[in-house]
Amino acid sequence: MIPIPAIDLKDGKVVRLLHGNFKEEKVYFDGPEIIAKRFENDGAARIHVVDLDGALKGKPKNKALIEEILKVVKTPLEVGGGIRSLETAEDYFAMGISWVILGTKACLDPGFMEEALCEFKEKVIVGIDALDGFIATDGWTKTTKIRAVDLAKQVEALGGKTIIYTDISKDGALQGPNLKEVTHMASNLGIDVIASGGVGALKDVQALLDLKKKNISGVIIGKALYENKFTLKDAIGLCSQNASFPA
Repeated sequence: MIPIPAIDLKDGKVVRLLHGNFKEEKVYFDGPEIIAKRFENDGAARIHVVDLDGALKGKPKNKALIEEILKVVKTPLEVGGGIRSLETAEDYFAMGISWVILGTKACLDPGFMEEALCEFKEKVIVGIDALDGFIATDGWTKTTKIRAVDLAKQVEALGGKTIIYTDISKDGALQGPNLKEVTHMASNLGIDVIASGGVGALKDVQALLDLKKKNISGVIIGKALYENKFTLKDAIGLCSQNASFPA
């Protein structure tokens, strides 16, 4: 399991939201390339970038900022937020993005998800954002009747290799991940699961490691790093010490 630092972009700045609420934001940096470089220097294996404006508007809004990040780091980026066409995904790959994260469009249009997975294969990650076990879409502003685990199984059946599972109720709260739901998700899948939401201390990273689920391949960490609860180096060291999992 690897720790994956997160950079959320809104109105040209690096922010963090509470429970995915766009009215509950805190601005941390004006220049995302600055924090990206810091993460790279600390040893990040990849960096998670989300265009929050894009997620709301349905099309990328912070591509210029993402290009600035690409200019200063060599660390692979995974990018999500507003990617609702194959053309948009292709544009990101052409920029140098390593993985695109499909959320709303993939959840609501299985045909699109199948087409994207067929076209781009393992370079597509499906973001599964859930509230009380059900999928949320459109920048987490709408909740569907689709069960998160059912969508995850569909991703696997269509050939997907990785999902990001985010528990919205935990996101940005620093109160620990939803271990029960993460376990449920990982136990029902044979593909990689990246856990997201709630990490507030190193003990939360250890708790995910202690689940002993080899397909929990990563954990996304955001606010805890910005609030200096621990460092990315600390998290990388902890994961590396766990011999049962790939570092």
